[in-house]
Amino acid sequence: MGKQQSADFSHVSRQWLEPGQEPALADLLADPLTHLAMRRDGVSMKELCNHIAAARARLGLARFGEGPCRCAA
Repeated sequence: MGKQQSADFSHVSRQWLEPGQEPALADLLADPLTHLAMRRDGVSMKELCNHIAAARARLGLARFGEGPCRCAA
C-alpha cells in the first residue's frame, strides 16, 4: 500500500483551526470550495440566498443582505 498523505490546510486561516471559531457566512460564500460544492450539487447562489433569507425570516432576524453579510444574487 502507498503512503497515506496528510491533509494540507496551508490555505486555511490559522484562526479557523482553533476550537470554537468559525468563519463568517460572507467568508464561506466567497470561498472557492463552496462554489465548487454548490456547482457539483446544482445549487445556484441565488437559490442558496433565498433559503438563507427564508431561514432568517423564520428566526426573526434582519433580512439577508442588510447585515454584515451580503449575498451576491
